Amino acid sequence: MLIKPGGASGIGKATAELCLKHGANVIIGDLSSLPSDLVISDKLKFIKLDVCSWDSQRDAFIKIEEWFGRIDHVFANAGVGPTTDFLDDSLDENGHLAPPDLRTINVNLVGVISTVRLAAYYIQKNSAHRASGELGSIVVNASTASFQNFSAGDYTVAKHGVLGIIHGIGYQLERKVRLNAVAPSWTATCMIDTAFIEGLGVGVQGPEAVARSVALLFSDQQRHGEVIYSWEGKYREVNKAEGGFLAAADGILVNSANEEHVVRKLKEAKMLG
Repeated sequence: MLIKPGGASGIGKATAELCLKHGANVIIGDLSSLPSDLVISDKLKFIKLDVCSWDSQRDAFIKIEEWFGRIDHVFANAGVGPTTDFLDDSLDENGHLAPPDLRTINVNLVGVISTVRLAAYYIQKNSAHRASGELGSIVVNASTASFQNFSAGDYTVAKHGVLGIIHGIGYQLERKVRLNAVAPSWTATCMIDTAFIEGLGVGVQGPEAVARSVALLFSDQQRHGEVIYSWEGKYREVNKAEGGFLAAADGILVNSANEEHVVRKLKEAKMLG
C-alpha cells in the first residue's frame, strides 16, 4: 500500500495508474479532486490534503493507517512552478520592501520535508506487517533543476533542497526505510506548455516515463540513496554512479544543456514566473 501527496495529475496520476495495474492499494492525497478517469474503489482511495499544512498531512497519515493498518511506500510528488525570483521589488502597504513570496518553497521543499518525516515514522511503525528484512520506501520528486543553473529562482532553490534531503538525511534511514529520488527533465504535466517546448526542438517525455522510475524504486529492495535522472524516456542513476555524483552530473549537463535556454524562452513568452 502506498500514498501519494500530489497524485491527482501528471507524474502522480501516472504513478498511481501504474501501481494500480500491478495490484497495489493506492491512496492519493491532493488539494485537487480526482480526474473522472480515476474511480474510487477498494484499491484506490482519495484524501483531501494540503502539503503546506503539517496538520493536514499528519491527519491524512493517521486516517490512512486507520483504514489499512500499514503504510509501505510514499511518493512525495506535490509541486508547483516558479512564483518569484526572490529579488523583485514589490512593496507592502507602507511602501517598504515586502517579504519574499515563499509559495513554491513551501510546497516543493517544506511540504516534502514534512512528508518524509511522517512517512519515515509510519513506515517504520508498520514494519512488523512486512516480510522479514523487507523495507518500506520513500521517493521524493527532485528535478534536473536540482543540480544545475536553472534561472527559475524559487523553484531551483527548492529542488536543490529536495536533492539535499537525499544527501543530508538518507544515512539516518539506512536499514530502516529506503529513501530515493527521481529527477525528471521536461515532462508533460500541467506545469509546462509541451507544444511550446517541443517547438524549441526540445524533447518532452510523458509522465509514465517517470512513473516507471518511481515504481522501480519502490520495488527494488537494493535501492537506497539513489537518484534516477530521466530525459526523453531515457534513464540514468546519478547519485551512486561510477565516479560519484559530481562526475555523473557533468554527463547530465551535456544532455540538459538546452534547459536554461528553454527557461529563458518561457520567461520571454511570459509563461514562467
